[in-house]
Amino acid sequence: MMLAGIFKKTYRFNFQENHSPTQHQLALFLQCAGLKSTRRPCLAHFSDRHLNFSPDACECLEFKHLLAQLVQRYCPAVMPETYLFDASSWVANLNRLADAHYMTHRVLSDKIENMAWILKPALLNNGQHIKIFDHLSQIESHYLQPNHLSGPHVLQRYITDPDLIDGRKYSLRFFVVITREAGAFLYPQGYLNVALAPYAAHDFNALNAHLTNEHLHHQDVSVEQIPTSTFASWYPQIQSIVKSVTSGLESAFPYAFTIQKKRTFAVFGFDFMIDKQKRVWLLEANHGPCFPMNEDHPLQQSLYRPFWEAMVKQFVLPITTGEAMNRNGCAGFESMR
Repeated sequence: MMLAGIFKKTYRFNFQENHSPTQHQLALFLQCAGLKSTRRPCLAHFSDRHLNFSPDACECLEFKHLLAQLVQRYCPAVMPETYLFDASSWVANLNRLADAHYMTHRVLSDKIENMAWILKPALLNNGQHIKIFDHLSQIESHYLQPNHLSGPHVLQRYITDPDLIDGRKYSLRFFVVITREAGAFLYPQGYLNVALAPYAAHDFNALNAHLTNEHLHHQDVSVEQIPTSTFASWYPQIQSIVKSVTSGLESAFPYAFTIQKKRTFAVFGFDFMIDKQKRVWLLEANHGPCFPMNEDHPLQQSLYRPFWEAMVKQFVLPITTGEAMNRNGCAGFESMR
């Protein structure tokens, strides 16, 4: 993948000093590919501006309430039942939820067996301010508290029968790259976040058993990470979901996918859950996921090094050299069109 010795021209890249994990890793692997770093943006053939994919489209995936609206419009079956909650809508939507699930012969129940709901702030991550409720009245009580967190939230049907590994809950992370000129691409290898705490089916206060964020509340690592290569039977469902969501994104934001002189792309981490029936559910998508920056990470050699090498080959080098991007995918990436 070295450019040095292949091209007579010297290619350069430039990133801002306080760069993200994505930029940090790209800088390392661009140097491995033979590019030179420059402090002068005007001399760079690849820079931050090429990572500035359509902000509107990125927010639509990143912000949970906007993703829920996108999914509801284009592919509602890929995500658990979801309601949007904010200061103006929570009463009406709670009534809708109650009518749909808790009302029988005009009698309102407060609890339904094997039914729970997870409330997530739309703009936060790392498990911040997440609540799980298994009584209808708990949701109302939460919103009647004067000090509850304001802003948009999603209230989502909680998967009470998740598939488990050694009695522990897990989620899956796969990487998706979305480009202006060639659409979306899925990297076929990902990893599992397996909770360190045993799954506690009826104890929703034990969030470390229910949430599989790597750094729950910014605390110490709360999961074990293992590659997905040995859990491939559900991969076709992953492909189908990513195709459905990114196709919906293209329909909702056609201007973000029109070919222009400015060639851009964005990296996302798509998170999934599997239930006992082996059905895969989309949970959320994270723009610019927090990639590890240390070389001794357990997945560095098996996942991250091949991923970044493929990233450079499929997306960065075509932009750097002015060549066309492979629309069918290469270096492992699969086109979602």
